[in-house]
Amino acid sequence: MKRYLFSICTLIIVISACNPSAEKQQNSIYSKDGLSFSLPKYWKVKKDRPIDGVANSRFISISDEEPFSKDAYLIITTMDSVNLDKTLKNLITQSRASYGKRKVEFGMLNEPKTVKIGKYEVLKADFETRIIANRNKGSLAVMHHKGKTYSFVSSVDIKDKKENFSVADSVIKSLRVK
Repeated sequence: MKRYLFSICTLIIVISACNPSAEKQQNSIYSKDGLSFSLPKYWKVKKDRPIDGVANSRFISISDEEPFSKDAYLIITTMDSVNLDKTLKNLITQSRASYGKRKVEFGMLNEPKTVKIGKYEVLKADFETRIIANRNKGSLAVMHHKGKTYSFVSSVDIKDKKENFSVADSVIKSLRVK
């Protein structure tokens, strides 16, 4: 009986230790200069610096460092409050020009619309890029919070979309500003 009970306990411990979904959901908290947010496992901040020539601004570059992961990134910018519609249109124009220079097809998947993400009202639109057989899906989102305008540009390989497409939304939900 003791041996049977010991075997059951050992099996439970081994199964719970090998649970890949629990490991995948581990988040880290990034915090600097009064701004903090949660990042999924393997996502790392690569740059956090002021934007050249723009007072009271910030540029944060984040990428997925998971082994064997395809191209996935999130860029966050902050600046003094500006018009959301103009900011989103500017992001679309800049993205189209930037991808075009690299001979990458860029297309919008939907019209910008206001959505609720966590406690924030966000103006958001989705896009897709394509070069030969590689396709990425991304989103452009802008919002106001505490006198600042925040923009979020994310892109993930279409094959990783299910796993990584919600990273920008989860960062927005977890955003805290002091």
